[in-house]
Amino acid sequence: MIYLDKTNQDAIAFVTNFIDANWLEQNDGTYKYQNIGYSQIKNPVIKFRSFFITEQNNKCCYCCRNIVNDNSTELEHIIPRTKSMLVDFIPYYQHSNILNQNVIPQIVFESSTNELNKPPFPHHIAYHNIVASCNGRIFESSEDFTCCNRERGDEFVPPFNLMQNSIQYLPDGTIVYILDLQNRNYFEILNLNKDILINIRRLWYLFSLSNLSIHQILDESTSTLEEKINIHAIANSQTIVEDFKLLETFSNPNIWKVFKEYSYFLDYYRNYSSTKS
Repeated sequence: MIYLDKTNQDAIAFVTNFIDANWLEQNDGTYKYQNIGYSQIKNPVIKFRSFFITEQNNKCCYCCRNIVNDNSTELEHIIPRTKSMLVDFIPYYQHSNILNQNVIPQIVFESSTNELNKPPFPHHIAYHNIVASCNGRIFESSEDFTCCNRERGDEFVPPFNLMQNSIQYLPDGTIVYILDLQNRNYFEILNLNKDILINIRRLWYLFSLSNLSIHQILDESTSTLEEKINIHAIANSQTIVEDFKLLETFSNPNIWKVFKEYSYFLDYYRNYSSTKS
């Protein structure tokens, strides 16, 4: 997961202008907000989606996979759109001042007979409440497991993207919640501790101990995958027998292709190792 400070002034202005433009006069001469739903603000979606992909450096908010601005990337509401009562927002507010200060129920705006100050913004369209997620399909076949937005549904997950230094990826590839080390339930909800993702992160950790650059790791013209994984990754392991399974898994070109989409973890683990040394 990646931390976001949510200070993109262009995105904030975009949402503000959208809301202001839809404070409209009614047939009886009164005013109210109209057409301020999610389907309206994301039309065209490529423009709206670009705010989130850019600020996330083209990484999925949950699994950190590479994402691009097309239909393979989905927009995720931190406080789900299905939530409508303020009481449902409290657990999110307790974890994030960003949400507490900038996001309120959509119905507050839609039912208001007075023009409202912004922030806060209605949660269906609030920039502060939206992040970009991969589509959750790790492999092409939908028969394989899914993760991230597709798995979460409307279940409560702490707003990790808005909580600095709240999670950590361990060298074995698993994720922990710093404030509650034994609680893995949130990662199970998102399916982020499935074997394939743990193994992807573990292999990136082992590569991070080498001297290879990202280009050298991803370049397939200089050596076979087996040689690269053996010489520059598994050779760095202190549990070679256990890690040898990585060779069998990632020497498959199709799985190696997926592995390459998680290059975020090379820098993550190199920074992690430097802080531990």
